[in-house]
Amino acid sequence: MILWLIIFHGKVAELMNYCGLQRIKMELTEKPVRVKRDLNGLFLLDKPSGVSSNQALQKVKWLLRAKKAGHTGTLDPLATGLLPICLGEATKFSRFQLEANKRYRVTARFGAVSDTGDLEGEIVSTGFDVPADEDTIRDLLPQFVGKISQRPPVYSAIKVDGRRLCDYARGGIDIEPKLRQVEVSQFDLTDFTGVEATFEISCSKGTYIRSLVVDLGAALECGAHVIQLRRLAAGNLGIGQAVSLSDLESIAGNDDQVLPKLLPTETLVEGLGQLNVSAEQATRLKGGQIVSVDPPAVNQAMALFSSGRFIGVGELDADGSVRPRRMMQH
Repeated sequence: MILWLIIFHGKVAELMNYCGLQRIKMELTEKPVRVKRDLNGLFLLDKPSGVSSNQALQKVKWLLRAKKAGHTGTLDPLATGLLPICLGEATKFSRFQLEANKRYRVTARFGAVSDTGDLEGEIVSTGFDVPADEDTIRDLLPQFVGKISQRPPVYSAIKVDGRRLCDYARGGIDIEPKLRQVEVSQFDLTDFTGVEATFEISCSKGTYIRSLVVDLGAALECGAHVIQLRRLAAGNLGIGQAVSLSDLESIAGNDDQVLPKLLPTETLVEGLGQLNVSAEQATRLKGGQIVSVDPPAVNQAMALFSSGRFIGVGELDADGSVRPRRMMQH
């Protein structure tokens, strides 16, 4: 019996020692939990080349520990530049930025055609004579300005029957994208080296810069593809306000430096008219009710404010009624 008790106590001590070591090991190796938080506002990212817009979005969301985030317009992986990221309540108003005009700087290389329309694709045609001079290019640019019909690239995120066109293309399935109407307000040549040219382009939402470059190359009968693309502006937002991913990584975790980088949610609706309502009307609007104000000249979407604070967007009808469309909850 004594021998059995000695063995039993030895095994218990051994087990307790093992459990203690395992607990210590878990404490040393367990990663700290990143607590997500309610974060509302607009963060302007200067997206680096080589990452998709969604990858950039997820990285920003993780660094900021935001519960909810979404961007307001895809950039190609090759592209750099302005990627507005809506956080929290701001995601309700992202559509107003999606509708905004965009401005880009693009560099095209003449004399070769790629299957994607840019540097990331496979070169499928070469050996063409490049443009003789700048005037040859400038003479053709007016035909790409104004309201034009454009065929998006086969390698694009446009969906057909629930699948992206680029997925069909990678699977060897040929689907010709439908023509779409876009508007180009600026297409200026800013530099020409003989083989490469740089342009600044201002255009409506949904315009594919790759398609503009490919179509210009076809008009010049020499072929062309994009080698650099940078978004400079989207609506009232400019690249000068944007923060690089590396800069964000260096200040992540320090809210004294991070939070001043966030723009207020109402930045997304600066293009709308403003309407001030009372606190009582604000409460009713947030509850989904219609309120009455002095009738306007025309029906229009309005940014709604109460006591100086942005509370949402409403539709102001000709009879003076305001219908809530998107309302802040905080």
